Amino acid sequence: MSLIHLFLLFVGFVSVEAAAASFSPGSRSILRDIGNVIDDEKDNAIELNATNFDSVFQDTPAKYAVLEFFAHWSVLLIFFFVARLFNGPDAAHPGLVLMARVDCAMNAKLCDKFCISHYPMLFWTPPRKFVGGSWGPKQDKSEIIVMDNWHTSDLLLSWINKQLSSSYGLDDQKFGNEHLLPSISDHEHVS
Repeated sequence: MSLIHLFLLFVGFVSVEAAAASFSPGSRSILRDIGNVIDDEKDNAIELNATNFDSVFQDTPAKYAVLEFFAHWSVLLIFFFVARLFNGPDAAHPGLVLMARVDCAMNAKLCDKFCISHYPMLFWTPPRKFVGGSWGPKQDKSEIIVMDNWHTSDLLLSWINKQLSSSYGLDDQKFGNEHLLPSISDHEHVS
């Protein structure tokens, strides 16, 4: 290995170590920080807790919701990449699917209501079905569906696409009209 390669390798390790040193052990902040450096984008998944859980699902205009129960040590960027398509100001497909999650380390009682057996665990249903609700593995007639085949962003989005009969892609972008010239029919421009 040349000296230049060794130097670049050393600089890379020092950069990661310096970033990690400013965070507490077990902190998800470092994962978000690294994710933000990589993609320079905000994490748009809605963080839920016992206080806001019901109200978020009651107030959303979304037709469906994906709810992730996780532990801080099981954070994956899979959910992040799909959430940015449906949540946030730059969402390509806003208002269709609410992407929300619960940190079970901080909300154990809420996670117990849904019989969380592993992390992460994802559920799908119309949002109002989560309100005041719970889930158990032996519920045959529950409208809350456990999502199984989602271990990559592509698989998660494919699963959602199947439910919605759609063909959204991870590269979808928000369609903006900012670059178009105003129409003569716009009231502000008619004298």
